[in-house]
Amino acid sequence: MEGVLRGVSLIAIAILCTGLAQAGEPRTFLGFRLLDLENQSVKWRTPLFGESAQVTYAFATRDTTTAGARNCGRMLPPSAAYVPSRITEAQFRHEVAAAFRMWEAAANIGFRETADAERADILIGAQAEPIGRAFTNVALKAGDAGKKVIGRSLICLNPRQPWKIGFNGDLKVYDLRYTLAHEIGHAIGLDHPSPSGQLMSYRYDEGQPGLQPGDIKGAALLYGPKPGAKRFAGRAAPEAASDGDHRKDAGWPFGIGNNDEPPRSPAR
Repeated sequence: MEGVLRGVSLIAIAILCTGLAQAGEPRTFLGFRLLDLENQSVKWRTPLFGESAQVTYAFATRDTTTAGARNCGRMLPPSAAYVPSRITEAQFRHEVAAAFRMWEAAANIGFRETADAERADILIGAQAEPIGRAFTNVALKAGDAGKKVIGRSLICLNPRQPWKIGFNGDLKVYDLRYTLAHEIGHAIGLDHPSPSGQLMSYRYDEGQPGLQPGDIKGAALLYGPKPGAKRFAGRAAPEAASDGDHRKDAGWPFGIGNNDEPPRSPAR
């Protein structure tokens, strides 16, 4: 659900606050990482951590090109991705809405669908040049106090890959809701914390259907905690895995699809 940036160097990953553990130390691992773009963590509306945000999203309705985007630079309507897998528009839209609700239940960020694909904060479509599984592009704009905020995010699915609704143990076919929720996490400012163990980990994983503690902590740090948020948005999963741990129920990296190398940063 985002992965490789062809021809682009790795963007540094910030784990926040000094003295905190790295991913290889599972006992004290926080379980999340923030996107680090242009030497700063990024979020919607304001650079201040803990401030809420309202974000709109739309679906691409035509062949759309975004100048300067390193991922999802040219997108088609999302039907190009889900129709070949015999998924209906109603089913697709239901899965998208459910993926957004996962994050709304975890932190003070809200999402509203709009018909205005040109102005929507997050645009969802299919890749015009298929690669990997799915990708996210995050573009910045000027914010307060000389810092930048997220200006627009693009999410694109590979139309040549098969898609499904629900888990069935086949790790070669990715579940739409899980994939979209992972990509939305990037679109709001989160990066990969580990190979597996969190929804934002870089390997597709049917061992957990919803957000895990690290995912929730990261979103709550950026936008403030949602009162009454549960520790898990789905059923409990095993403890967060270290960088060297490859769970048997974890599949290929989201943005790669057929490669065992860790994916690069999903955003620009």
